[in-house]
Amino acid sequence: MASKTSPSRTPKSTKAPLESMDVKNFKYTASPHPTVECTVPGLSHESFDMDWMPRTSSLMWIDALTRSYVLHRPMDDQTDVGKQLPQIEADEHLQTKAGRVGEKLWSQQDTERAFLNWGRFLKDMHGFGQYSEFTMSKALYDLEVPKWSLGFRFRLGFIGACSVTKICEFFARCKDGSDILIWSNKYQQVAVDKKTRQPTRMPAWFKDKYQGTGCLSQAMVLRPFKKPEVTFCHPILVQYSDIDEYGHANWSAYVKWATDAIHAAVLPDEQIRSANSQTKGGRALRGVTKETLGRGLHKFQITYFRECLEGDKVEVHLWVDGEPDEVFCCLVKAGEEICQIKLFYFRNNEVESS
Repeated sequence: MASKTSPSRTPKSTKAPLESMDVKNFKYTASPHPTVECTVPGLSHESFDMDWMPRTSSLMWIDALTRSYVLHRPMDDQTDVGKQLPQIEADEHLQTKAGRVGEKLWSQQDTERAFLNWGRFLKDMHGFGQYSEFTMSKALYDLEVPKWSLGFRFRLGFIGACSVTKICEFFARCKDGSDILIWSNKYQQVAVDKKTRQPTRMPAWFKDKYQGTGCLSQAMVLRPFKKPEVTFCHPILVQYSDIDEYGHANWSAYVKWATDAIHAAVLPDEQIRSANSQTKGGRALRGVTKETLGRGLHKFQITYFRECLEGDKVEVHLWVDGEPDEVFCCLVKAGEEICQIKLFYFRNNEVESS
């Protein structure tokens, strides 16, 4: 899946904005699985679209930034994975460090002591995003459920020969003190050699320390699907606003293009033609309506093959295969597939499984 990667520019340091995140109640436990829990600011008014539905791009940005924070924030000790560490209340310590004039809060040595020793991992190789599966609960779409401060839980899932799977969960903090899971993300990265930019094996030290401690029994596998001849095709020009600090389209942009294309597909035909979409949505997306979209996304699964850059022309191909609540998406650049996405919408009267 990650056999080819495009050269990326060296990003500006991400630690400065991460250090300023308003994260509270930070704690780490090693047993039964390496886990970090904390409280993060959550969604803002900009996280919602014109219908007050949460934007997928906002959920993915919050997920990525919170994950990055945890993977950079130093912890007191991770030398013994088999030992239960005390819950780390490091805020006071970090504030003391931050108060020293001219001193960086998180040095490279600090990030090597962060969750999963991720700073040390990134010294050895790159991590290329391969798969992601977001699952949303109906509580995410309930306007009565508060979302301005969220609980976050980050767990190690599984370590394979060349990949690592992680699980992120976000919880709404209710007035009665209970937590409600509003979305989760199972995310898998492939280790990539910095020189050859090809997949490579996990570092021996990383496997020795963490293999077998995760909460999953196997790695993620998302089966590829074949694009049919007839699709709803919506053209996209990659914009500056789609690009992240690495110089390529952010992982959230692909899902945004897919959902924008689905909304274009349910427009009246004359509006579709004016938007320059190439195939009427009625043929390839039969049964998908505004009512379908109004029920909200329950899940989306993403497989990343290639990167794309500002100015690239991308075709977003959509279709259904029997079930109008399940939309298939294939993103194509210069005749080559760069990403596949499958989107599942809530069904009428659907009862969530635990």
